[in-house]
Amino acid sequence: MIGSSTAAGYGLPDAGGTINTGWNMTNDDPVNSWPNRLRRYLKGVGVLDTLVNLAVMGEDIYQAMPQDRLDYPHVVGRPWPNPSANIVKALDFNPDIVIVNFPSNEYNLYTVTEVMARYRDIYAVATENGHTQAYITTTQPRSNDPEFSDPVQRAKLKELRDSIMMEFGSHAIDFYTSVVDNNPELSPGVPNPNYLGALPQYGQGDDIHLNEDGHAFLYQAVLSANLIPIGNLPLKIGKISVKRIDDTHITVSFNVLDGNTEKQFFIWVKDKAGNTKSVKVIIPEASKTSQTITETIQIY
Repeated sequence: MIGSSTAAGYGLPDAGGTINTGWNMTNDDPVNSWPNRLRRYLKGVGVLDTLVNLAVMGEDIYQAMPQDRLDYPHVVGRPWPNPSANIVKALDFNPDIVIVNFPSNEYNLYTVTEVMARYRDIYAVATENGHTQAYITTTQPRSNDPEFSDPVQRAKLKELRDSIMMEFGSHAIDFYTSVVDNNPELSPGVPNPNYLGALPQYGQGDDIHLNEDGHAFLYQAVLSANLIPIGNLPLKIGKISVKRIDDTHITVSFNVLDGNTEKQFFIWVKDKAGNTKSVKVIIPEASKTSQTITETIQIY
């Protein structure tokens, strides 16, 4: 895969608890980044040989472009391709699949038209050998100052999400919808300053990067794309909402989707000290398709 800080697992801990600053560890170290969750799962079910993660913190879509190609000339005033981490480098590994993950860097400056043109270029190069399949992840919500403090720039990320989904269809992966704050008002007449930013519970606090819970949604989005067919997944539920009631209880709401055969799933929760634990959520036997289930669970 190619991408930027999200795919590199910026801000997430490794197995020893050290936080990834972007330069102090490899992309394979942050335990619960979405690529590393994906690697563990696909290796666990026996369908993955190798996952190569070429993501580089701070890079943007132009740096993923092919170099030295007359049919893809450099755009004056934009970054040059990075030969050590671009689509050409990814293809050196003769991959079956390439995932392209550039959520937002410089999109406040670039037009929707040019960003979509670059995605088309990268997709065309990735697939021109007739062997490799390419998947384009969408934008992610972002609200940091000054780049995306303007709601107009945040709306551009939403427009790009829509354009990517429409352009690439089944080869697009939605990294936006499950983590965006879609509430324009905090209460009637009170504007929400975080509108079209990431939901606070899924952010790292910098209004750019997602935390481990946010990465869990990205991982689920990739699984849902069924990049590598592995049969029918038994667990089929819709968006999950978790709310803390008090120090020992949470409520979990979710939708049961058509075809679900699983009777339970697990989520991770944190206490006030930051400790995490796995909590089992039971799917009732009598649940119906599209039915919303809400459960109160004791966690401590």
